[in-house]
Amino acid sequence: MKLETDIQRIQQLAQRREETNWAFRCFLKGSDHSIRSIDLKVYDIYREVSRKIDCTKCANCCKTVRPVLKPADVKRLAKHLELSVNEFRSGFLADDPEGEGSVFRNQPCPFLQSNLCTVYDHRPADCKSYPHLNKRDFVFRMNQALSNCSVCPIVFNVYEQLKREMWKERPLH
Repeated sequence: MKLETDIQRIQQLAQRREETNWAFRCFLKGSDHSIRSIDLKVYDIYREVSRKIDCTKCANCCKTVRPVLKPADVKRLAKHLELSVNEFRSGFLADDPEGEGSVFRNQPCPFLQSNLCTVYDHRPADCKSYPHLNKRDFVFRMNQALSNCSVCPIVFNVYEQLKREMWKERPLH
């Protein structure tokens, strides 16, 4: 499997393939494949792709995505940085526009240095699970995967491979 890792090329390809990607989403949601079989296929491809891509070469997620921090994340990071929760909140966070917690006030992530996370062992749960391809019920989170296709080389390559393996009736381009 040849992987695309250049983030600028990935962004261009994701934009160019947006209509096809949405068509595949519709196909997959309406297919006879079980949710579990789709999850297993996504996870298998994800494992293979993620072994071949070094996230520290890109770190685009840390530059462009705003993870949602839950209270436990805030408390853990504040403790690690030897700040009170209030000091940490006032120094780094803003309310999540969707009301699910807090987000970092600035982008890129304030803890990103030379494409490495300086709080890696204490990072938010949302960061730990990114790009969220190892979670169950992929078909119910496909909008998230589609938006991440232009952000993350792993997601882009997993989605492209998933299309190749599961889409029997490809629309004409």
